[in-house]
Amino acid sequence: MRMSITIFSSQQSMRGFTLVETLVSTFVISLVVLGPLTVAVNSSTYARETKDVLTGTYLAQEAIELLRHEQDSLYIRCAQASGSTCTIMTNETPREAAWRLFRNRLAATTLGPSCFVTDNSEGCSYDVINIVGSEDTDFYKYSATSNSCSTLSVTSDKLYVCTGVHGEGATLTAFSRSVKITSLPTFSGSDETYNDDLRVTVTVSFLKPNGFKRIIKVTDFLHARA
Repeated sequence: MRMSITIFSSQQSMRGFTLVETLVSTFVISLVVLGPLTVAVNSSTYARETKDVLTGTYLAQEAIELLRHEQDSLYIRCAQASGSTCTIMTNETPREAAWRLFRNRLAATTLGPSCFVTDNSEGCSYDVINIVGSEDTDFYKYSATSNSCSTLSVTSDKLYVCTGVHGEGATLTAFSRSVKITSLPTFSGSDETYNDDLRVTVTVSFLKPNGFKRIIKVTDFLHARA
């Protein structure tokens, strides 16, 4: 007896992805992966720039407050007639003497160029070390474009100082600072010297992460004490 055995073979065709499906899949995966990554990178860049803007604003305000410190120190010394810092001229009140000496220190001296734009269009620059502790003498100041103080460095004590003068051992930053002062007379004649207002404009600049320069300007006014 002959046995007949028949074996059936089943073959199923496999269909691959089309080019369009592949491109769509790649696009979807890119959105899933690159979307959050882009947000993270942009957030990091924005946070860094925000920090730099806050630091730049602080540095601009610091330059003005250092001048207020100098003015107040002179006013106290003249009011108390302490030491030889304040020399009061004939027919001059202590208040007037303090204002005259303060303006003289902002002008050109043997310790640096003038901060007044009428004498120095580039403006001047200085740091906290120059001002604090120099109440009894003229303070050092520099041209805003000179190597002495064209950039600022930060010390381990978090003080921002002139790189070319006090920057040894400090970390160089991207910040530059200039101070320009304009006299705005409020009286005429002999009273002009003692009663003008000083407009102080501080400009701080730094490079953003994308390479573009960011400029911050802060303007304030100094007045003779009553």
